[in-house]
Amino acid sequence: MPARPNLLPRSANCGLPAGRLEPLRADFVLEAPPRQSLTPNWRSVVVLPMLFLEAFGHLFPDMNWAGRIAEEEEDLHSVFRSRAELMQWAAPSHLHYPLLWAMNEAELTAESDASRIGWVQVGLEAGVVEPIQAQPVSVPGWAAFPERRRDFVEPAMALPALIQCFDDALGRFGVVSLSGFQVTARYLEPSARSCDGYLVSGLNWFNLARKASAQALIAFDRELLGGYAEAELVASLQRRNTGSFAFGPVVSVPAQHAIETPRHAVSSAPADLGVSVTLPEWTASAAAWALASVIDAARTRAPHVCRFVVRVTRVQ
Repeated sequence: MPARPNLLPRSANCGLPAGRLEPLRADFVLEAPPRQSLTPNWRSVVVLPMLFLEAFGHLFPDMNWAGRIAEEEEDLHSVFRSRAELMQWAAPSHLHYPLLWAMNEAELTAESDASRIGWVQVGLEAGVVEPIQAQPVSVPGWAAFPERRRDFVEPAMALPALIQCFDDALGRFGVVSLSGFQVTARYLEPSARSCDGYLVSGLNWFNLARKASAQALIAFDRELLGGYAEAELVASLQRRNTGSFAFGPVVSVPAQHAIETPRHAVSSAPADLGVSVTLPEWTASAAAWALASVIDAARTRAPHVCRFVVRVTRVQ
């Protein structure tokens, strides 16, 4: 299997802000891979914005493949990573060129959690780091590394591919019956760049949907709203309504569809209301498009929103 990222004991000091996302393991915390310059004696450490994606529903193992999976020692981490590299959504760690995300960790939880199938954590990629010629501040053994880099990939840009990759990987372990996805974002950079044009450009994919339309509910925390009311977010979303997707109105969120803050992450207060949405079909790609649109609308309205939890659940 490919080498895993560095795992440090929870007692170790990773030098990261408090409340960072961590894998759902009791004794380890994931260390964000540092970005190192090629300049001797200079070093730049960049903490990647992180997305923590969870799939809800049920996984029915394919017993015909169970023995082969065990024999090859494949797990969700290796399968997800291979799928991402095959589709050029993520690059092998030794190549050091940016794509959409950098792999952190992934794990199946279907055997230990009745409703959560599994999770994956990735760091959103940045562009190539370029040194800026400037006089560094001299510190014995270390120096500040002046740099110029492209902005990090927007979550709305990465999410459709990320969710599809996750769904593809889960499908290698059996028959998946999805009820929803939840994405938790941390350490995003402030940004008002809209990805609406990219999202709209792919809508033709849904014109030939062979499955019946589906009703879903989108729940989120108060941080996504950025100080605005739920109705204001819905108004922004309804201006994006297409023949395939229709957002609104605001609705109450039943307890079983509410957001769930991942363990070891800072607790998020749920918003008072959610958003109903009609999807052209209940598939990973349709759920991803709806989630990406909600996140993009929220970040365009409130660029300072740098952390949030959003969940989409099928209701019928």
